[in-house]
Amino acid sequence: MTFDERIRAIHVIQRFVRMSRTLLPLFSDLLHQERLSESDQRKITRIRDVYDNFKVDPDVSRQLINSDILELIQNSYRWLIGHKDQSPENCSDYSAFIEESERLMRNWEVAQSN
Repeated sequence: MTFDERIRAIHVIQRFVRMSRTLLPLFSDLLHQERLSESDQRKITRIRDVYDNFKVDPDVSRQLINSDILELIQNSYRWLIGHKDQSPENCSDYSAFIEESERLMRNWEVAQSN
């Protein structure tokens, strides 16, 4: 992988992490609603499309940013699908995702400000 390819891959990971910080909690909230509007159903479908079609080896984030964040995102999404009746806080990977994403975003903000 060239230097430019590594930089582009890191930027994709950053965007995906930031997007997941919004989408996974929203997805959980939508799954817990008793009655969904058509708009909410479309949101669920779109979110599922994002995560069902995201085919990246979790080792990529380990190699590029020394983090298990992609695996945590994948595991959290799968857990949310299988445990619609439970709070995401009951999922250790979801909690770890929140903590790790906060750490990464802080680091990226510091790096960007320098």
